[in-house]
Amino acid sequence: MPLLIQRIIRGLTPARLSADRPPAQYTSPDRIVLGVRAGHRPSEKPPVRIFLGTERNQFRAERIFLWSIEKHRDPSRIYEIFLMREIKGFKRGFWLTGFTNYRFAIPGFSGFKGRAIYNDADQVYLTDPAKLFDTPMNGKGFLSINDRDTSVMLIDCERMADAWNDHDVRRLSRKALEARARQAGLWGDLDDGWNARDSEYHPKRSHLVHFTTLHTQPWRPFPDQLVYFDNPTDPLWPNLEREADEATFLPVSATRPSRDWANLRLFLSSRPDGQQLDALLESRPEGVERVEHRALEGLMELVPDQDVPWVLERLFRFSQSLTVTIREPRSQRAGRLRRSRWFWVQQFQQAGRLHPDTRWCLHHRRSNLGRSTHHTGGPARNGAITLLLHRKPGHNHQARAIAEALAQQTGREIREVRLSTSEAGFFIRRLFCLYRPPEAQDTALVVAGGWLPSRVARVMRQRQTDLRLVVAGRKCGPLPDTNVVGIQCPHFGLPPHPNRLLSELPLNAGVSSTTADRQRWQDWLNAPRRAAVLLGGPSRSHRMEPGDASSFANNLARWQQEHDYALLVVGSRRSQPIDQAMASALPESVAYYRWQADDASNPYQLALSEADCLIVTGESESMMADALSSGRGFLIWPLAEKPYTAWQRFSRWVADTAVRPRFNRRGSIRPQQGLRYFCARLLARHWVIPPRRLDSLHQTLYDRGLAAPFGQPVPTSFKNQQGLDRVVPQILRRLELQPRQPSKQENTTKESQDA
Repeated sequence: MPLLIQRIIRGLTPARLSADRPPAQYTSPDRIVLGVRAGHRPSEKPPVRIFLGTERNQFRAERIFLWSIEKHRDPSRIYEIFLMREIKGFKRGFWLTGFTNYRFAIPGFSGFKGRAIYNDADQVYLTDPAKLFDTPMNGKGFLSINDRDTSVMLIDCERMADAWNDHDVRRLSRKALEARARQAGLWGDLDDGWNARDSEYHPKRSHLVHFTTLHTQPWRPFPDQLVYFDNPTDPLWPNLEREADEATFLPVSATRPSRDWANLRLFLSSRPDGQQLDALLESRPEGVERVEHRALEGLMELVPDQDVPWVLERLFRFSQSLTVTIREPRSQRAGRLRRSRWFWVQQFQQAGRLHPDTRWCLHHRRSNLGRSTHHTGGPARNGAITLLLHRKPGHNHQARAIAEALAQQTGREIREVRLSTSEAGFFIRRLFCLYRPPEAQDTALVVAGGWLPSRVARVMRQRQTDLRLVVAGRKCGPLPDTNVVGIQCPHFGLPPHPNRLLSELPLNAGVSSTTADRQRWQDWLNAPRRAAVLLGGPSRSHRMEPGDASSFANNLARWQQEHDYALLVVGSRRSQPIDQAMASALPESVAYYRWQADDASNPYQLALSEADCLIVTGESESMMADALSSGRGFLIWPLAEKPYTAWQRFSRWVADTAVRPRFNRRGSIRPQQGLRYFCARLLARHWVIPPRRLDSLHQTLYDRGLAAPFGQPVPTSFKNQQGLDRVVPQILRRLELQPRQPSKQENTTKESQDA
């Protein structure tokens, strides 16, 4: 459902029923103090006061905002950060965010004295905010980058007492309050570097980055309301979060909990099952040992929002294995907070990053709908790698290459399972609940490529929730939040996902040893200059008629004469319809291989390893990936695309509409709504898959100097940087698979080789 419609519905829904926007319960903001660091003399300057507009689902953004202050602040100065959330007295029903009008109450919260900075939660500092706090105001009431953008402000609280008094800020709209300040001449211009919005970010000129485009915010706070795309500042925000994780930075902790924590401690001490947790969560848990397994039910639901991160961090620290059951209440009453599944999943993932050696399981249950979801994380259990294979060689080669690389890195055994059912048979049997997936009792990881193997892997995971999956291919389906990694190519045109890894071409294991009959191809091997053609053929998306094959053969003959190469043409399964036309048009000096199933004399691998120049038909991603793995530049002969079908035209229109931006008057990209949101959601759920853009892939290869169009000079050889070398470490990290420790003999061998 589009964001604005959801906000309107939420505005008409009682706050006690909303999981994202809880009822207002505070009369003033909560305060976090960053004091003078140890070893530094306190500064004589006044404390830097920062008021932060935030809400429940922005807890990741809130933490990194505070970390950016901690990272860049003056260590001799005090910084007071006031968190404005769920404050009484405001009509929040139709606000776009949960904190829209709180900013105008800052003068009142400050007692109409001194200065204050206002920030939204979706911002990070790149320099010391004290520089903004000390900026000369020249008699103005507030400074911002323009008179209609109040997302970053430096406020003179005394000067704004009349325009933004306590009564009117709770009654008037945001636009009315901004207009009143303009008419009174209270606005002053602020350097644009203090509010660089997304693509305006410049490392040297920007002091603060504002992630204004809601559907590109890197922390993805509302995945059920928006379909997220990449942010132009990437990897700025992820790097900041990585730094905060490495520093174990938590602004609210056992030594400085939230203002609601005392009431919860009182409640826990009165419950028999809460006393153990209460002892564990003391500021100094003396005598607490790390237990093998800890299970909690009916307790985490009571922890205040601000305290959830540090409570989970403490639980993860003192547990080898943790199982938590969350039962969401029907409404936010009787001290129980109703929070979304996304809130809990991201909280557990954050705690898991701080303590990656803890295995965890989250059971989230919606009592009002009877729905239950299960999420797991932490180190993968021991077990084999199950490799699912089907009928398509390209998908099988990619899946096998990934499985073998992971087995080499982790020391796990590979078990191959060849699926005999068809796609239609699988669909019908699943529809009537008759399908039985392969057994996975001793399996820790499943690797699959293509539509059917990926669906079978998902069924296996439904039966065994802690199973890790690696799925590859354009039609591998939507990706869940945990324990699944998808391998896809950029030219597929699918929306990004935290668990999706991109590879320009399908992954493979490189050139393998060949068992082909070298004697049969000895004349070609003895030639001083050898060229090979990896010949594809007609496919669903590309056309190659016998006439096209004859034209290609004539061009090859002329090219061979001009460059004085011995030429070998290797046919494939798809080239069978054009074999006769191709063979008859080629000169007799050209060696031509007609594809046969399970033929030991197939010179395909021989061509990859021995050819000085490779020519590939451009409809086959797998053959281009094989050519790239040889470590030599290659030439591409593009085939003509077939006209789009009605469904393909619709799919392309959906993909183009999903990424087409719409701008507001300030020049910022509007949040997804209406048709854009609908199209983006179709792509994210894989209900619509856009046609491949192979022309985009070809251009990428040309731009990188890895390939060239047929007829142009052959690109020079390059260092072979296989995609597996880059992707496999990311798979190990995201699925938390422990790399195999080398033996003493392997270490000794490596040291001798280095010497």
